[in-house]
Amino acid sequence: MIVQKILNNNLILVCDENGQEQIVMGKGLRFFNQVGQELSREHVQKVFVLRDEGAAQRYMQLLRDVPAESAEVIEEALQLAHEQFPGRLNDQIFVTLFDHLVYAIERCQKHIVLPNRLLWEVRRFYPQEYAVGQQVRDFLNERLQIELPEEEAGNIAFHLVNAQTENPDMERTMQAMRMLKDIYGIIQLSFGRKIDENSVHYARFLTHMQYFIERVLDRKMLGSEDIAVLEPVLEQNPEAYACARRIVGYVQKNLGVEIPREELIYLTIHMTRIMMQ
Repeated sequence: MIVQKILNNNLILVCDENGQEQIVMGKGLRFFNQVGQELSREHVQKVFVLRDEGAAQRYMQLLRDVPAESAEVIEEALQLAHEQFPGRLNDQIFVTLFDHLVYAIERCQKHIVLPNRLLWEVRRFYPQEYAVGQQVRDFLNERLQIELPEEEAGNIAFHLVNAQTENPDMERTMQAMRMLKDIYGIIQLSFGRKIDENSVHYARFLTHMQYFIERVLDRKMLGSEDIAVLEPVLEQNPEAYACARRIVGYVQKNLGVEIPREELIYLTIHMTRIMMQ
């Protein structure tokens, strides 16, 4: 990799052997590298590709406009988040979340608080991402001596959720969260009681529902599996089966997607576990 440009103390723009521009992150990289020379990899912590040329240009413009001290703190916060999800975050989060945090800090300094209409959904359905969002918010508040509100922990978590999808899309992630909220409501109404959110079954239910919604939105649902052995589950658990059918009906009504029997059976199994908690 050849160094193309020193962006700041911790970021360098490089060009690989295929002519692809990449951004390299590492503490104090500018002190160990010079433009036009081979990259010294000793202090490299992260390499990411900016596939969207427009996003790349915007990111570099932000780096030029943001005070160096603030930019480096934001980069450290991004690295903190990345370490919590090794190998799971799309590289573009270094652009999208950096961009968001720059303006979040600016709003905070002007005492402007924007409501986060998905805060409830993020906090309830993506607890790991929300916890990391809180860590990042606390880190920025301490290092920059500011007071980012709780809404920003939810915003950060939303970016983390979006960055874990195969094709990151904010609108799609918002749709998935709304579906999770609606399905959660269907389950509570069906069983007539609150779900124990501290149970192991709830954690497994969340994971299953997140993947179920992803499959629905991608139109890549389960099918052609030998599930005859699981068919008795439907008769043995009529209440859970009825709840699963309501969920399937909700999805079909709102998205016009046919849900195969395999998905219905696995939904019933998870509803049965939720009932048993």
